[in-house]
Amino acid sequence: MEKVMTVDPGFANHRKIEAILGETGTNIFNNEIAKIPVSTPDWRKEVVIDHIYTRVMLDFCKVVGVKTLEESLLDRNGHLFCSIVKTRRCKDVYDSDRATIECEPFEGSDLDVELHLTTSRIRGSTLKWKLHEGGEFAVIGQFSQLNEGTLVYEPLVIGLPYLADAETGNLLWERNTDFFHLHLEQFDEFAKLRDFDIPDTFDVMKNIKEPVFKACLGKILSESTPKDWGGETSDFYTSHLHIDGKRVPAAFALKGPAKFSPMNLSHLGKNSDQIVCLSKEPAEILIIQHCHDILPVVEETLKVFATQPSNPRRYCLIDGRESLRLLNAYNLTEWALNESKR
Repeated sequence: MEKVMTVDPGFANHRKIEAILGETGTNIFNNEIAKIPVSTPDWRKEVVIDHIYTRVMLDFCKVVGVKTLEESLLDRNGHLFCSIVKTRRCKDVYDSDRATIECEPFEGSDLDVELHLTTSRIRGSTLKWKLHEGGEFAVIGQFSQLNEGTLVYEPLVIGLPYLADAETGNLLWERNTDFFHLHLEQFDEFAKLRDFDIPDTFDVMKNIKEPVFKACLGKILSESTPKDWGGETSDFYTSHLHIDGKRVPAAFALKGPAKFSPMNLSHLGKNSDQIVCLSKEPAEILIIQHCHDILPVVEETLKVFATQPSNPRRYCLIDGRESLRLLNAYNLTEWALNESKR
């Protein structure tokens, strides 16, 4: 069964959504709402309508390329955002008519972010309790104001991200976001890795140049590896990877030993722009490879961009040990070392 991300909304601001989508959006909503059986109980009808508004708004975000919150913070531009957002505890959802929900800070930005909303619009008691406790939520937000270093957004949609059956759309009630995190051996083309242990050390990777590692990927996948150029959004793009027999186009960002140290966001360009660029590729899998360790902040940032609710993709990290394991499995280590000496 193929799984996809879906959003179970507990908050949907119909008025603001219709204001953004205009007459075309209003016609879509009217047509979809008209399909709801007359016998549907009122409480159920409200839930279905919230799902309709959420689904259409997510489709809109995908079509027009609405940014993640993190990208909006990095380039300080964007009227709307669509992201999985981490929030802090908020007692206001029970104690006030208007709640101020603080978002966890994003490394690389000096701006704070708050979500301001009317608590009576929160339909689900589960969502209200989770907002009270803090956690991860799928949010579509509209910019309201910049107030002394704090960006204030008014949510259009807040919901809980779940996995669903891609064929039926039925919720699977799984919130394990590790589903989106892939490991190398899950790709059919890298299946040999299953017979090789992760090496104890990866010191040899400091002697293997980035273009040579890319050439090794090309050898394994039997495809060419063009030289880098200034306008690229990834270092290597392939449509020849498969998972369980299904083709999955993938985009790679590769980092060689120019900085042979654990990867943090500074390895990925000013303002982490290499992750931003990677996320713009028309790929189903986003992959970061590094010759050394990869720090958690990189994984968290890649995860944010990959699992955008309007365009969720899967992601993979290949650190120094996994890189060497891959070369060993396909008998390319010696070739890579010799080629890197040229």
